Amino acid sequence: MPSEPSEKKSKSRTPSKRGGKIRVSSKKPTHVDEHVGKRLRLRRNLLGLSQDELARRLGLTSQLIQKYEAGETRISASRLYAIAVQLAVPITWFFDEMEGKKRPSIEPKQTAEAQDWSELVTKRESRQLLELYFGIADERLRRKLMEVAQLLKTTDAE
Repeated sequence: MPSEPSEKKSKSRTPSKRGGKIRVSSKKPTHVDEHVGKRLRLRRNLLGLSQDELARRLGLTSQLIQKYEAGETRISASRLYAIAVQLAVPITWFFDEMEGKKRPSIEPKQTAEAQDWSELVTKRESRQLLELYFGIADERLRRKLMEVAQLLKTTDAE
């Protein structure tokens, strides 16, 4: 007599129901995944790497890197380790400045400012400006440039 597939096996292929509700997968990205993705984008931009270049180094597609950075796809532990190696940071770096971490010495306003700063430095324009600024060898000229920038900001605010 031929054996029939086990009931357990067939159940694993269909969504399980409890009390008339379908269980939602716990594998959906969370705010932690989004934060890790933002930190990935930040570090990649700071190093001047394109999504294509990082993907090539990791043997992935640039679309997958894009999904990681957008927080749409979760990054496994082994993949995060490989990314950390390629970006020359410890894995814990991806979790720095994460919302929800209890830091009694930091006020909410300071945390918001740190988040704004993190988003600002991910922009290509910010990186270019920093490279140009620190490319000026004369420290006096750099200070003068800073004074000019402060004057422009003051004038713009008026």
